This record gives sequence, C-alpha cells and structure tokens, in this order.
Amino acid sequence: MANFVAKKILFTSGKGGVGKSTLSTTFAKLLCTQGFNVLMIDCDICLRTLDIMLSVSSMVLYDWYDIVADNVDARSALITTGGPKLLAAPQGEVDVTADDMKKLIKTYERDFDYIVLDCPAGVGQVFEATLAVSDLALIVSTPDNVCVRSAAVAAAKANDADVEARLLINRFQKGITFGGRALNIDEVVDATGVQLIGVIPEDKALVLSMLNGELVDPNTKSVKAMERVIKRLNGEYVALKI
Repeated sequence: MANFVAKKILFTSGKGGVGKSTLSTTFAKLLCTQGFNVLMIDCDICLRTLDIMLSVSSMVLYDWYDIVADNVDARSALITTGGPKLLAAPQGEVDVTADDMKKLIKTYERDFDYIVLDCPAGVGQVFEATLAVSDLALIVSTPDNVCVRSAAVAAAKANDADVEARLLINRFQKGITFGGRALNIDEVVDATGVQLIGVIPEDKALVLSMLNGELVDPNTKSVKAMERVIKRLNGEYVALKI
C-alpha cells in the first residue's frame, strides 16, 4: 500500500454543454457510496461550478492554485462535501502548466483512491495540462454532429499524449435516434474513433438535482447507467443497456 497512488480520471468533451460536469459529479458521488476516497478537482478556471453542484459554495476559502503557488497547506484547500473532497477552481485568470498540475496531483495522489478532474470545454492550455496527469480520459459527447466533431478532436489529443480514452455518450434518447434525427451509437463511435464505455440516457431530473446541489437519486436510469460505467472501468463485463 505504501506505493499506492490514486487513479486519475479526466472528464472532457471538447465542446461545452454536453453534461460533462453532471456526469463527473455523479461518477465521483457513486464512487464514494462504494467506499472509495475520492477527490474532485474543478479545472474550469474563472467559471467554477462544482462547488454549486456539491452544495458547498459557502465553504470555499481557497482554490487549487493556492496550492500550486504555495499560499496554503494542502489540507486547508480541501473542501469536505457529502461525498468527494473538492478542490475549487480559481475564480481569477491564471496560467496553468503541466508542471503545475503535476505538482498539484503529487500533493494529493497518495491520500485518495480516485482523483476526478473536471475539465472545461475546449482543448486549450488547461486541457493539455490535465492530460499530462491523467491515467484515463472519459470523452463525453451527445449524439449530434457538432459535439461528435469536438469529441473527436479531444480524443485525438488524448491519443497524442498517450492517455487512454473512452467514450461516454450522454443525453441519449431512443426516440429521436431511431427516428433519424440524431446519430445512433455506432455513428458516434465511428466518428470519434473512441471505444465506448457507456451510454447515459437523457435525464432532466439528474441535471436539476445537480444544479441545486441535491443528492443523486440511485433509482434513476442515468445513475444506474453510470454505475454500469464504473463496473466496466473496474474490469467487469456489463452488457450495454439502452
């Protein structure tokens, strides 16, 4: 156990508005219910949201850049929630390098089972820096051409950085897909070139609960779909359910 370090999982999308933060938060909360010690890092500089989704906004005193800049000790920056620990994103503009992220991760990686990095939209500087510390990139896309193209770009950059990537198709609706008004699963997989790890159905209740910082309802289809994703990541064979 002395050599154990956390598994670093990056949630990214290329394009915004695909539900990435909702899925990453659900993922982290579910891991906690299974007994894992989880740290979430909000990487959306200036536009942090995870403190709202985890209902701890009033508790934010420091952000993770305070650790990078040696302004506070590691324990002071951690925010305790009802599930994962949280490192809030800086609210001001900062330049973040791969070395900065490596320093941040090294500070905490022996204290947690998982570190979940919630990346902002786009494939710029922050994305490159988070790739440098990630073991796995979960590429989130909705089944439409615009999001799929962005996801393909993000996946290609993950591949260039030698980071394993898996595809999460979010907000899937059988009706519009089978009616030809959205891409089907095979089309999304082919267009992104990424191995599928899960399909999450459209679930407005989950989105609203996250925006209000509420607990995840374990009985919703979207949460059960994310539970299956976790099992697959842990090496279990779980059939795809749509």
